[in-house]
Amino acid sequence: MFERDYLIRLLAQAGTVLARAAGLKDLGKPQEALQTIDEFMSRELRLRSRLALGLTDEDLLSMLSLTGNPNAESVAIVASCLQQEAEIYASLGEENESVPRFEKALRLTLFALRNGLEVEGGGTRERAQSMIAALEPYETEAGTKKALFSWHEEEGRFATAENLLFELGETDGISSEEGHAFYVRLFAMDDAALEAGELPRDEMEEGRRQWDALTRENEG
Repeated sequence: MFERDYLIRLLAQAGTVLARAAGLKDLGKPQEALQTIDEFMSRELRLRSRLALGLTDEDLLSMLSLTGNPNAESVAIVASCLQQEAEIYASLGEENESVPRFEKALRLTLFALRNGLEVEGGGTRERAQSMIAALEPYETEAGTKKALFSWHEEEGRFATAENLLFELGETDGISSEEGHAFYVRLFAMDDAALEAGELPRDEMEEGRRQWDALTRENEG
């Protein structure tokens, strides 16, 4: 009960801090806005954004666990803080600072969506779509593409997932076995599900043949 009360209070504090930071940004004080977010993360989470960016996703999620598993509130807070920092840096034209934050925040948000860790009223899906749109002009890391690949598949957007699979395959960002497993899962789907996912069975079969050819080429 104590942990739950603490997390709820922390979530409320985060909302206040992010609203204050947004106000500072609107007043033309981006550095003060960034400092406000960073001080909150350091004080309440013992985590600065630089550290969050430097950690693997797995290590960061481990840090955000109170009972052995990542909790929804901490994941949402860190993702929201990084997203707002990203938006501030983007407004300053500092893509080298904004893009990594958008990517890390997006991966955390997709992790929450895929693992039932959405915070009520947190607009998790809307935030994910906003970050996907923000990252559209950029070439993202393989880890971000893999997170999107898995999420789109689980959401039934099979054609989009397949496009990401081939992007990953062309840069060795995913194994041939993972791609093969994707097509095995699709093969088990009924035709209606494949149609709804904009990947009819004949196109899915053609995609599988192309994947096999690509992996043979890569292995050769």
